Amino acid sequence: MITLYYDTFVGIAGFMMLLYIMRWRKNASFEYMFTFALVPVVNLGYSWLAKATTLQEALIANKLTYIGGCFLHLFLLFGIISLCNIKLRNYMRTIIVFIGFLMYGCVLTMGKNPYFYKSVDFEIVDGVGTLVKEYGPLHTLFYVYMITIMILSVGVLIYAMLFRPDTSVRTLYILIVLDVISVTSFFGSRAISKSLGINIEIMPVFYVFAEITFLSLFRRIKLYDITSGIAETLLEEGNDGIICFDRNKRFLVCNKTAKLAIPPLANAKADSLLDPKVYEYETILTCLNIFSRNEISSEPYILETEDKIFEISPNNMYDEKRLCGYYLLLVDVTKDRQYSLKMKEAAERAIAAEKAKSSFLAQMSHEIRTPINAVLGMNEMILREAKDDEILEYSENIQGAGKTLLLLINSILDFSKIESGKMEIVPVKYSTLDMIGNCFNSVMPRAASKNLTVIKDIDSNLPRELYGDDVRVSQIIVNLLTNAVKYTEIGSVTLSIREVSRNSKDIFIRVEVKDTGIGIKEEDMDKLFESFGRVEEKRNRNIEGTGLGMSIVTGLLDMMNSKLNVVSRYGEGSSFSFVIKQEITDARPIGDYEVSGAEKKKVEMHEMINITGKEVLIVDDNTMNLKVASRFLKLAGVNADLALSGPEAIDMVKEKKYNMIFLDHMMPKMDGMETLANMKREGLIEADTIVVALTANAITGAKELYLNAGFDDYLSKPIDIKGLDDLLRKYFTVG
Repeated sequence: MITLYYDTFVGIAGFMMLLYIMRWRKNASFEYMFTFALVPVVNLGYSWLAKATTLQEALIANKLTYIGGCFLHLFLLFGIISLCNIKLRNYMRTIIVFIGFLMYGCVLTMGKNPYFYKSVDFEIVDGVGTLVKEYGPLHTLFYVYMITIMILSVGVLIYAMLFRPDTSVRTLYILIVLDVISVTSFFGSRAISKSLGINIEIMPVFYVFAEITFLSLFRRIKLYDITSGIAETLLEEGNDGIICFDRNKRFLVCNKTAKLAIPPLANAKADSLLDPKVYEYETILTCLNIFSRNEISSEPYILETEDKIFEISPNNMYDEKRLCGYYLLLVDVTKDRQYSLKMKEAAERAIAAEKAKSSFLAQMSHEIRTPINAVLGMNEMILREAKDDEILEYSENIQGAGKTLLLLINSILDFSKIESGKMEIVPVKYSTLDMIGNCFNSVMPRAASKNLTVIKDIDSNLPRELYGDDVRVSQIIVNLLTNAVKYTEIGSVTLSIREVSRNSKDIFIRVEVKDTGIGIKEEDMDKLFESFGRVEEKRNRNIEGTGLGMSIVTGLLDMMNSKLNVVSRYGEGSSFSFVIKQEITDARPIGDYEVSGAEKKKVEMHEMINITGKEVLIVDDNTMNLKVASRFLKLAGVNADLALSGPEAIDMVKEKKYNMIFLDHMMPKMDGMETLANMKREGLIEADTIVVALTANAITGAKELYLNAGFDDYLSKPIDIKGLDDLLRKYFTVG
């Protein structure tokens, strides 16, 4: 019956060890496994001792029971040290283990000399083997060792409770209870046995009880749970820093990353306020001030170290639903910030490049358009005044070449506007016939010079008047017609404008330009829309142009919610078509399209408004421009006054009231804007005086620039007779 008692607790201890091993994970303290494994070994020693029949057998069994005394509590101490996150140096661990083996070496001497047991005998009482012994000095040393180990265990737990707030206090309380149970089982089992008057060891019962309690608590506080170990590793070794504080904003603990980011934290004392005199704590203390308010700021704080940038976010810590403290999360955003900085620098470079390009285009526009103004202006006067047919022919050729040059410059400027997103579609009412006629007028001379036939396929049912941006629609058609004439040497170019469908408000119109030119290879189709490029560069090297026509066409069509369709057969010709929606303002059909008189080779002269009696001042630093503008105004019945500079213009305005002032923008010393500002400051501009900016700057935003500067309107150079006439009609009635 007694031997059954020992065997039962050996079996239970073995089962508990197996259960622990099944639940054990690599992250759990390895020392606890030895603690669980030694319990059935010790109990096996007690069972063997109870069944022993000789002194020698009893001594061997007794030596087995002392394994628990030497190592069970030793490994429990190591487990507690690990649980409390106390770093034990390797040499200290080695010394403690060596002392344990030294003590067990003393145990192995029992029965061989009088130092462990002074005397030892064996007897069987009530069928149970028992050693009758008298303790020696080594046994006393062994007990001192055991007491020291147990005191150290309790001491580590108390230290952790006071100075290691990152360890669960509840867990430490539980381990102290376990340690007390273990001490009681070791020192009190025999005394309890004798007090009860029984001849058996109660130690196996206490060991099994401690083992069951330990395993139950392990399950409750999850010492064997793999997630806790992983979480601890992630917190300690992760890239993000964590700094914890209690509700009173006292520092508790931080991980390795936080210590690397803020080195003084390595020496910060737990459960203390951070010293505001330490400059590295400035950002942390700033974050902590947030908690003086009810809500945490959603805006993160930035902490920059020598080689890293951290984003600090404050958060509340809860124990279930109770606020127990705060923590700061330091997220490493170095790469993100570096990437953002690179993107910002790239954006700044792009903006600078865009400004440089705009500045270049504005300067180029001014520098080139100024002499073109003189050329076309003087040529206009030759066309109006010359009588000799040969001279008129020369003049018409000059006009054609000048307008071609102006068209190239405008193409570059339009491309710049589309590319920068500053091109606008400005819808107005326009005459369908006039728009179509202008398109044909632009291409007829060049087609005639190449003996090409221009075929007009115009739907007679098209509405007489439409609402849309006729300037941009014309620009698209003219670009396609010009392109077709360029690449066609023999045959014809056809412009087809047909109705697709309509409703009471809108009409969809299909425009197609066909030619019998060189065509496009299928592999070159993508190159068609490249800026400043052309297909088959070598073959077409003698064909003039910027290569921007198709880019402008596709850009404008995209703004009108349309697209260009291209069908081409190499060596036979091409077809370019698109469909646009326009609003109907006059639904009467245009009828059969007839060639207008404007298509004749002889240029029809535009009749100017007559504003005789109006006083006009022209201010420009270029004498040729003054001459052109004054001659144009003479056609309107005005002998304009001329000024070569801003100061001169100011003096003239002081002496005479003008109905209109044409003021050049770019003049040396005092430009047009400064001149206008001085005139207004001195009260020289009458309320009914119209001030028009006269400029060669046709870059994006020029009109807004002048209107914001106080000008009433602006006129672009080179001055066009019709444009000047429209401006005069806008502000003056016919006189």
